[in-house]
Amino acid sequence: MGREFLTWLWFKSEERGGAVQIPGTGDVEISFARRLALESGGGEYSESIVCQGLHAGLREGKAALQEGKKVKEARIQVGAGAEKFEFTLKADSFQFQTLRLPEGIEEEEETDKGGQLLERIYLVEKALKAMDQLFSAFLKRRLSPQWSSEEILRIKKWLGK
Repeated sequence: MGREFLTWLWFKSEERGGAVQIPGTGDVEISFARRLALESGGGEYSESIVCQGLHAGLREGKAALQEGKKVKEARIQVGAGAEKFEFTLKADSFQFQTLRLPEGIEEEEETDKGGQLLERIYLVEKALKAMDQLFSAFLKRRLSPQWSSEEILRIKKWLGK
């Protein structure tokens, strides 16, 4: 389900110029950047492609999707409110790696390390909440009758199939 989610999220990130609608919350800005790994098959028969660079070779990634590969991991930027987060998400385990928090956490005096820690915890929770909301939106859409009749057709059109 994780690979399908990342593929859908990539599609949604390009569908409306990066704005993904979260019901009851509003838009969340999503972009895929710098690294994208796709894979087909499994075990010793798996084939992988890794696209790296400023825009993560998105054309090459789409070509790999057309060949049947699925997004295994991606470097994602998420804009939630005024903050922007960046992290790598591994689809198979839903594991977050190297979460970059928004700039602007002030280096305060040595005595306020507790405040800095609480601010970091708050920002990590905000990033995870945004991804939880995106995954909930995906599941709602994926389990609806519109998935087969509408969403798959739009994804195929996006891929140029």
